[in-house]
Amino acid sequence: MEKNKTGKYLKYAIGEIILVVIGILIALQINTWNENHGINKKEIKYINRLIVDLASDTTMMAEQIKRSKVSFEYGSVLDSMTRIRSRRDLPARRIINGAQHIGRVSLPQYNSNTYDDLINTGNFNIISEPKISSRIRTHYTNLPYSWNETFDQRNEELRRIMVDLIPLKFHAAILAPKSMPHLPDPKTVLNEEEAKAIVENIIDYPKINFYFKNVTRAHLFHIRLMERLKKSTINLMDVLNTYNQK
Repeated sequence: MEKNKTGKYLKYAIGEIILVVIGILIALQINTWNENHGINKKEIKYINRLIVDLASDTTMMAEQIKRSKVSFEYGSVLDSMTRIRSRRDLPARRIINGAQHIGRVSLPQYNSNTYDDLINTGNFNIISEPKISSRIRTHYTNLPYSWNETFDQRNEELRRIMVDLIPLKFHAAILAPKSMPHLPDPKTVLNEEEAKAIVENIIDYPKINFYFKNVTRAHLFHIRLMERLKKSTINLMDVLNTYNQK
């Protein structure tokens, strides 16, 4: 009898141990699932933030392209005008505005806040798909920051010349913020004789055609660069949107 009872207790004990082990394994599995689920939610959140940043960049790039196309048109006219050393039938104020416009440049400012956050917090490894993380890293590490400096340097010399040749009152009328409404309209700040005299000085400036051509070529290159970058940015957005839907 005692022997049978001992055998039953032993079976119960073994059964309870097995149940406890199974319970522990289930708990560990649930905990692992919860951790993975939390990481997945965090990954989705970061991917969505990256998509928002990239969309902001495409808008910025479209504006960059638009501005440089206007500058390129101005530069083409000024190049032609200075090569033949005549302003043809173009209004003098329009020529002055064009000469000042192509030297002004608003350099691209990329939105890398989310990418920087991923790198600085050590969270970049939560991007679970290696191909996706590689695409993201390649995009942000290859952004053409160095071209910004080159582009600005090409414009700097022409800006200096225009500041020298064009009266301050015209610069002020063109560049003044809306908070300074007392400044005159650019159309009225110069009379026709003043405007014509300034244009003649521009045409006669040594090597002015070279400066116009150099800046105009820079704008043309800038357009091509921004168009390529915009296309690759949109492609990355599409990849991330598809990845988030899996």
